Amino acid sequence: MKVSHLVLILVSIFSMAQASSLSSYIVTFPKTDNIATDQNSIIEDVKKYVVGIGGKITHEYSLIKGFTVDLPDSDQVLDSLKERLSYIESKFGTKCNLEKDSEVHALNRDHLVA
Repeated sequence: MKVSHLVLILVSIFSMAQASSLSSYIVTFPKTDNIATDQNSIIEDVKKYVVGIGGKITHEYSLIKGFTVDLPDSDQVLDSLKERLSYIESKFGTKCNLEKDSEVHALNRDHLVA
């Protein structure tokens, strides 16, 4: 019985350690009329690339073209994605936005009433 509790605790600790080593980013593709290929196929290509470098798609937006991704906390992984997006912009003429996901407020937090 004690061994199973120990295993459960170790799995929980490992899961928490993995979760803390990820950062969330938002990738969006503004609508443009002058791209050289289908924008949906470009987005699918980027999603496959993200998964290939160790990322995980966590949300796909319906009102805008884009998705949220969790990436390993590694400058190499982030730089690789930035290079891929830059390549897509230059080759296909579509804009790709990458920004770190963060909490946003409509009002300054100092004005919030508890």
